[in-house]
Amino acid sequence: GMKWRQYTLKLFMCGDYEFLTRMYGLSGASGCYPCLYCLAFHQNMVTPLSARGHAPPRTYESICADHQRYIASGVGRKKAQHFYNCITEPIFNIPIEQVCPPGLH
Repeated sequence: GMKWRQYTLKLFMCGDYEFLTRMYGLSGASGCYPCLYCLAFHQNMVTPLSARGHAPPRTYESICADHQRYIASGVGRKKAQHFYNCITEPIFNIPIEQVCPPGLH
């Protein structure tokens, strides 16, 4: 957590899905890798988890690294899928484990 005076604070991020993907620099729910929490390919999400297995988890650090690779490549948004749809830098340094899953609406 972060320190404030003599206290240790643990921040959490919450919001609707569009807000969360924007805060973490992802292209959104229509991208090829839309999940904020893992690297599941969108077409594989229709396959039952028991048949496809778990996708690797995303982390704040992996999002930053994928975004840096995206910027360094110089490609446009049409090729964002090669960088797990990490098109902008995350706004806040809050670990993915501290992002509250949004409720359905």
